[in-house]
Amino acid sequence: MEVNKKWDEAESIQLIRSMLETTRSRMYNHRFLYFLWGYLTLACAVAHYILGYVVVVGQPYLVWLCMPLAAIVHMVYLTRERKTQTVKTYADRVMAGIWGGMSIAIIALLAGVPKVGWEVVYPVFMLLYGVAAYSSGMALRYKFLIWGGIVSIGCGIWAFYKPFPVQLLLLQVAIIASFIVPAHFMTHKPQ
Repeated sequence: MEVNKKWDEAESIQLIRSMLETTRSRMYNHRFLYFLWGYLTLACAVAHYILGYVVVVGQPYLVWLCMPLAAIVHMVYLTRERKTQTVKTYADRVMAGIWGGMSIAIIALLAGVPKVGWEVVYPVFMLLYGVAAYSSGMALRYKFLIWGGIVSIGCGIWAFYKPFPVQLLLLQVAIIASFIVPAHFMTHKPQ
């Protein structure tokens, strides 16, 4: 027998709040991924800068070859987590779409590096980090991601007008703002 219940506005709003809280809680539980990508990208950017412009060794960019290892750790982590997740909310799918889209765009940019060069790609990376962080922050009403996204977008715009060594420094600021700081301030109920 089917029960036909008429929902009022308060019940609808409560359902939406419940879905957002579930997604915020999952985001908090999965902040490991923000730490993984944030700290590894920061470490590579710092190492690239020091090796290339302070110590001056040949091929300092090779430090970035550890990033595919992070992708493997990411996939293993998500595969394990999916086994325990029973329900996926609409907000979960939105977050997956935002960050998945950013990842696809980064891979596409990496394929285009021989044509456009790193001086173009790094600012676009910062723009992508910023848009993903800002969009996620707006969707979840999380101010640290919103502000981190804005800072990262600003760094990306500024980086278009700066030489590559300065771009590496701006990348460090963008990563700290859009990944590391938001991850450290995440709680079960972000503001």
